[in-house]
Amino acid sequence: MIAMIERILLRAIETICLLLLVILAVSVVYSTTMRYLGASPAWYDEIASVLLAWLTYFGAAYAVFLRQHMGFSGIVTALPKPLAVSLALFSELLVITYFAVVAWYGNAVLAVAKWDSLLSLRWMTLDIVQSVIPIAAVIMIIGTVLTLPRALRFAAEGIDPEHAEIEQAIAEAEAENSAMAEKEGAK
Repeated sequence: MIAMIERILLRAIETICLLLLVILAVSVVYSTTMRYLGASPAWYDEIASVLLAWLTYFGAAYAVFLRQHMGFSGIVTALPKPLAVSLALFSELLVITYFAVVAWYGNAVLAVAKWDSLLSLRWMTLDIVQSVIPIAAVIMIIGTVLTLPRALRFAAEGIDPEHAEIEQAIAEAEAENSAMAEKEGAK
């Protein structure tokens, strides 16, 4: 059940990131074309920076679900198992606490930001622009909670996911090289 929820949320975040990327690319191409034609849109700079910020936050949430953020898993796996699990749990609680604080204060900023707007698009208030902060923070908390059992299992089993990923890539490359060598030998 947890894996299904994780997959659904991951696909939703992927879709949001893809949409943001496409909208950003279209707006850049449009504004570049219009600038070349001498009619540069006034809204481009602000919208492009907002889209890039949103893409960054949702991309970071995506990385949380994949457990691709920087970490010290090598240190954790080098510790005795009970200490490794305790340290992994403590670090996960710190991450959740951090994102809870970001969500809380990000939400507090929205009350102040609703009275201001973008310079070029007066109808877009800054609370809309800044809403990505608490939204992404809550998504990151959900991602951390959903992937917590896997992180604790890796710590308990002494598995360094980064090292395991590197070993898998090396094994795949070696298999590919040997397959190519066999093809060359058959010719």
